Amino acid sequence: MITFTIDDRQFRSDMERFREQSGSKFKIAVLRATLKMEKLAKILIRDSTRNSRVKTGYLMNRIHKRFIDQNKAWTGEVISGAKYSLFVEEGTMPHPIGVVNKKVLAGPYRGRPPGWKVSAKSKRLGYATYGKYLSHGHPGTKPQPFMYPAWKFACRHLEKLIKQALQ
Repeated sequence: MITFTIDDRQFRSDMERFREQSGSKFKIAVLRATLKMEKLAKILIRDSTRNSRVKTGYLMNRIHKRFIDQNKAWTGEVISGAKYSLFVEEGTMPHPIGVVNKKVLAGPYRGRPPGWKVSAKSKRLGYATYGKYLSHGHPGTKPQPFMYPAWKFACRHLEKLIKQALQ
């Protein structure tokens, strides 16, 4: 396990001073950085699904922003509300596949995993029948991060806006 601690006392005091000096500039900086993060996250999702077979737009449409004003301390949040967004962001490990609502697992013969034995009858019909359970079924998915790169960009953008406001 890797653990690290960031001493942010100086940053917090600078931010508090900045907020007191120019509250409206701070609010605008938070709003603009949050809008940038939301926009970039949606662009990254759009670009990663451009060549995909399924393009419903559900993941992109579930990304939304929220602004919170607690005692004049502005917070901007960008949230991905799709249940599977973590799996897209971080990928998945290989996992077994089992039958849910069918008698056996089957798929097109052309798309079968290499080296798998398929019965002659299934092959004639153009299908590959695998059985009720595959212990080495799904190979997993590669991560396609969209929130983390957007967050990093938004942090740099917020820092730039705050520096401009302090000058």
